[in-house]
Parts: sequence; C-alpha cells; structure tokens
Amino acid sequence: MAAYDNGRYLEATDKLAALAFDTHGKSTDDFAFQMWKQVSSTVTNELDLATLDTSRSPAPANTDWDKAIARSAGRDAIAEIVRRARSTGIVILNEAHSSPRDRAFAWRVAQALRPLGYSVLAAETFDNEPPYGGKPTVVEQLAQDRFARIGTGFYTRDPVYAAFLRNAIAIGYQPVSYEQNSLQRPDGDVPRRRSIEAREQSEADNLMKIHRRLPKAKLLIYVGHSHVAEAAIDEEGGGKIEWMAARLKRMTGIDPLTIDQTTVTDVPASTRQSYYMAAARIADSDGILFQGDRPLVLGQYAGAVDLQVVHPQRTYRYGRPAWLAELGGQPLPIPKSLIPTGGHRLIQVFAAAAPADAVPLDQLVVRAGSPPAMLIAPREPVRFVTQP
Repeated sequence: MAAYDNGRYLEATDKLAALAFDTHGKSTDDFAFQMWKQVSSTVTNELDLATLDTSRSPAPANTDWDKAIARSAGRDAIAEIVRRARSTGIVILNEAHSSPRDRAFAWRVAQALRPLGYSVLAAETFDNEPPYGGKPTVVEQLAQDRFARIGTGFYTRDPVYAAFLRNAIAIGYQPVSYEQNSLQRPDGDVPRRRSIEAREQSEADNLMKIHRRLPKAKLLIYVGHSHVAEAAIDEEGGGKIEWMAARLKRMTGIDPLTIDQTTVTDVPASTRQSYYMAAARIADSDGILFQGDRPLVLGQYAGAVDLQVVHPQRTYRYGRPAWLAELGGQPLPIPKSLIPTGGHRLIQVFAAAAPADAVPLDQLVVRAGSPPAMLIAPREPVRFVTQP
C-alpha cells in the first residue's frame, strides 16, 4: 500500500495480486483480495469476471430476483433521478469501491442535477482532518487546483473518479468533506458495531454542519455501499444498523433521494443471470426497473433506498469500456516507443502541465505481443509516463 500511496499503481497491483491469490488463482487472503479489487480496477476500469469466478468457490445460483424482474419494465435512470430530485435538496448516490463505472455514472448524475441548482458535492473519500500549519484542507486544495492529486483521497486515485471530480468542479460544484476525522473516532479498540455506528453519526453530524452553513444549497452526496440506506438494514451477525443517510434524514427533516447502483451487477456469479435478465429490460442505457409505478429495489436495500440503477452489459470501443466516453475524453493512441517488448507496463497520460503528484487522466496496462488499446483523454496537450 506504500506503493499505492506514492502513485505506483502497477507495483501496488502486482504485489497485492501476489498476496491475494495462490498459483491456481484462488483467493488466499481476504483483506489483500479486497484491496486488490479496489486498486487493480484503477488500471483495468473493471474487474475480470473469470478471475473473480476462479478466486472463490462458486456460490449456488440465486434466482430469487427473477420473478420480480420478469414483471418489471425499464425506465431511463437519469430522467427518473432528475424528476425526483426536483422535490428534495439532497441526493445520495452510492458506489462499489472497485467499480470505476459507478464513478462515470456519478458524473452523469452530477451533470443532470446541476440545472436544478445542485452545487455542493460531498464525497466520502475526501480527507476531513482539521487544517494545520496554515495549509489548505484537502477540499480547499482540490477546489483551488481543479484536479485531483494522489493525496486528495484514497478512491480519487482512480483516473475515472478524478475525471468525475474535474468535470464536476468545471461546471460549478463545490467539493466538501464530511468523513469522520481523527477527533471523532472512539478511543481504543471498540466492537465493530460500535465503530460503524460512531462513524455513521460523525458523518451525519458533519453533513448537518454543512447544511447549516449552506442552508439553501442543494447537496449531491457520493458514498460507498450502505451509507446510502435511509432506513436501518440488517447487519451480518444479526440486528440492524442505522447508516448515515437514515441519520441525516432524521436530523435535517429532509427526505433525501437515495440511489443504489451496487446490487444488480454482473460481478457476483450467484446473481449474474438475474443481472443479465435485468439488463435486457434497459437495453443500452442506464435504467431503473419499475413494477407498474413502483421502482423495483432488490437485495439488502429493499425498503431502504428510493431507486436502484441497472447499468447496461459490458461493451467496448478502442479496446476500452464504452462507458469511458461519458467522461468526455477522446481516443488517444499510445506512442509505439512506449509499448514494451517484454513483460507488461503501465502507460499513463497526464495533462502536460500537471504536477508529479496529479492523478493521471487515464492509464492502462500494455502487455508485450498484445495489440494495445487506446487511451481516453481530454483533447489538450499531454505527456506520457510509464511504470515501471
């Protein structure tokens, strides 16, 4: 992780893979495996399904969702989000931390909400430590730079997340941080449940302060996984936990629009066929399934979020996921001189004037003997960097 903290993406990915998998591709260390998923996806844009399926013993197929999906019809996700966002001032959207595609969709949401007056972007990943030594905070530096640096946040090291932020700031969003900081964490070792609840309350408290400071501002809050739940949901081991969104809803008196995009995906093999069934109902556009006039929400967030997004099946252009085009970049050939003659290499592209600690505009792994894909980057002067 020290390599990743210093922007050495390929070294971090390779070392995590060595820790996470045995020689047969089986996952042997759960923590290393989870970190490998989050870090490797910043250089691949998506997790390889075959690798995931090999890594764990396959779970039995779960077709519990299929009857509900069969009775559903798809609607355009952005249009539905915009329609509902008009009647509130807080929209909360979640992500899976190993899914850059979720971040590209977050940019689509931010862009669509801006004409409605949404102007504040609160993101879980932003460091929220108090300022010290007269230095700007992370979000102050981000607003000043208008681009993400390696130190902006853990998840923002992903070029897709960085593009989402760069685009959002360019159209007028103000970034703000709300994560639990070191002054708010419980002292010593505490039970997992207490630690979760303390974090959720700290996040809600911090967002409440932002709401009081900017009472007329409309907020887009971008979170990971269950922080989006506006009702208590079951926790592993029994019992329910009230997550950040539920606490914020009670504290502000505002009913937020809560949106999950992490459940109906192709990643878990156990529900993959259900995902394909759902994707067939939304065609080639991000969609939301409805049964009559009621949004269909499957899995653990049923009754705890307002909408559940289904993304289209994977397609590719220029050797890259087609959804990358949503971020506004253009295909950019890799200079032949950078293509390795042996092994593999990470090719990165940066804005020409970007500092050494900037997050790249795009990056991809190129292997000797394989035809390289295109980089996707804004049409502006650029420079290339390779790792190693």
